[in-house]
Formats: sequence, C-alpha cells, structure tokens
Amino acid sequence: MTYRKLVEMLFESLNRVFISDRLLEDTLNDSRQRALVLVGVLAVSALSGAFMMIALVALYALDREPLYLIATVIAALTVAGYLGTLWFFRQRQTLLSAANLYGVTTTFSTVVPCMITGGISASPYLSVVLVVPLFLFLIAGRSYGVYWSLIVVVCVAVILVLESFGIVFPQIIPENKLAIFSFATWCMTLALLVLGLISYEGDFESLTRRILEERRLYAHEAMHDPLTGLSNRKMFFSRANEAVEYALTREYKAAVIYLDLDDFKQINDGFGHDIGDDVLNAVAKRLQANVRSVDTVARLGGDEFAIVLHGIERAEVAEYMVEKLRSALQLPFRIGQHSLTASGSMGFALAPDQGRDVNELLKKADEAMYRAKEFRVKVGR
Repeated sequence: MTYRKLVEMLFESLNRVFISDRLLEDTLNDSRQRALVLVGVLAVSALSGAFMMIALVALYALDREPLYLIATVIAALTVAGYLGTLWFFRQRQTLLSAANLYGVTTTFSTVVPCMITGGISASPYLSVVLVVPLFLFLIAGRSYGVYWSLIVVVCVAVILVLESFGIVFPQIIPENKLAIFSFATWCMTLALLVLGLISYEGDFESLTRRILEERRLYAHEAMHDPLTGLSNRKMFFSRANEAVEYALTREYKAAVIYLDLDDFKQINDGFGHDIGDDVLNAVAKRLQANVRSVDTVARLGGDEFAIVLHGIERAEVAEYMVEKLRSALQLPFRIGQHSLTASGSMGFALAPDQGRDVNELLKKADEAMYRAKEFRVKVGR
C-alpha cells in the first residue's frame, strides 16, 4: 500500500468522524476540504503534544524536578486546547471559529514554551511559529492567514523587546535536555509542514480535476444538443466541413441528409411536450443506431435533424442510407404506455457534385426534403 493510499484512508476516516453536512462555512470556497485540513492538523498537533507531555512526565519521574511539572502542565493545556477545538468543531461545524481557536492554541503552545526555555532566540520551540500562519492560510484563507501572521509577529516581537530590556526568562528544561526537545519539535514541525503540503497538493489536484471536468462538460454542452445528446448545429457544420474537405482531397463524396419528422406537432398537441421530448430522444437513438461510426447525426432544432455521411464512394450510398433511415423511423416507438410512429421526410445533397459549401448543401438537402414531403402528401402516405 502506497503512502498516498494511507494518507487518503486517514483523511477519509477523519472526514467521516468530524465533518458532517452541517458544515456552516459557505463563505469559503471548498470549505469541506479546508475543514479536513483543520481536522488533520489538530489531530497531528494533539498527538505531538501528547508525546511531549509523556516525555516531560518521564523526565520528572527520573529527576523529580518540580519545574518539569510546569512544562507538563503547559503541554497538557496545549493538548486540551487542540482536543477542545476538535470537539468544538465536531459539535458546531463552524470552520472560522475553530480556525481561530486553533490559532490561539498554537500561538500559546509556541510563545509560552519559548518563555520557559530561556527566551525566544534559544528556544527549541521557535520553529513551531511557522506553522500558525501556514495553516491559517490553508484553513481560513488569505485574510485570516495575514491576520494571524501579524499576531505571531507581534508576540515574538514583544518577547524580543522584553529580552532587550534585560528581562531573563527561566530555562526550566536543562541545557543537556534541550537537544532532545529541539529534535522532537523540529520533527513535529516537519510533520505539520508535510501535512500542509500534502493538503495543498490535494487541493491543487482536486481543483485541476474539477477544471478539466468542467472544461469537458462545457465543451460537450457547446457542441451537443442538451435534449438528445446528438451533435448540435455548431458541431454539424464542423463535421460537415471536415467531410467536404475530405471528399475534395481524397476523391470521395460527402452527403448531407436533411430530415424533418412528419406530423410531429400532432404528437406534441395530442400527448404533451414531455412525450414529444421522449419521441425526439427515441428518434435520435434510432438514427444514431443506423449510421456508420464515421457519420454524424445532429439535431438542428425542433424536429429537424441532419446527418453527415463521411467519405462515401458514390451517390447510391446516400440513397441507400436515406431509405434505411426512413424504414427505421416507420417502425413504432414505445413511449410509456403509448405506441407512436414518427416517420420522417428526407432529402440529401452531395459534395462536390452539388456544391462545396455546407450552407449550400444544407439548403439543397432541405429543398429535396420538402419535395419528398410534398410527394408523401400527394400520394397520401
């Protein structure tokens, strides 16, 4: 199992336990993803604080130094702050409030330990100060990130000013033990930074996938009819132009078939527009099922369709396709409890025989379709 799978499983577990559909922060983009970062950093911070507390208790057990108890209390307050923030968020599902509580707890867990380890410059806890603005940026956005960055800078500046005035802060942890605490603190900081980078990478990948999906969706919608899923007028002209160009350069022919359903208005008036839409969808599927994979079926609007025959060798292929489609449409459609027929009148035009411009071909195919419709009316079919 890869580390990515492990991270995904961890985040999924935290998501199920701590984040619900009651998440109230609609003002932030991707609030659910930001909440997941908050829960993750709180869990890691609480775990790190617990290890620190255990280490301090062990030192007290060895040396019986009362000052270790002060450090243990500070570590315990820090762990309580993180766990309390987790509990608060789980109960209230308010992201910004929980982010502020996290900021308070982490600033406390940075500034106070610095003050009990000889001051800011010598403290092994100074590295943790980087964590506060980083995660507030990830969790609460730019404004809160800048806000908490300023708070951290002010806290550190106050300690430096106090040191410059000669105030000496106590060094509760002995010099020979500082290296251990410094190593543990840097490990915790590194773990939190890695968590932040993984979260950022996850956000970036999620955003990239969403953008690509939206682009594909918009590209499909821009080129396809929303009702039937067939190519729309724009896609029809694009494919027809490709077919004509292919015919001109490869000594083939292309055909444009224009189709208008017969008496479709009677279906709409007699059965309603919902049934009419179902009929259009059924017609679209039947047309699509009876052409070649290289051909294009498009809905131009209403009950008007057009088919592009790509790379045919002779006019008889177009004539055969028209008859095939006409026969297919004469079979009844089963729409709910109704058995309906939606036959169509068709005409076609060939390129380059009857023109090289798609508009001209479509016009001639339309004219041929109307002649076919008039003939059908005359013979009573």
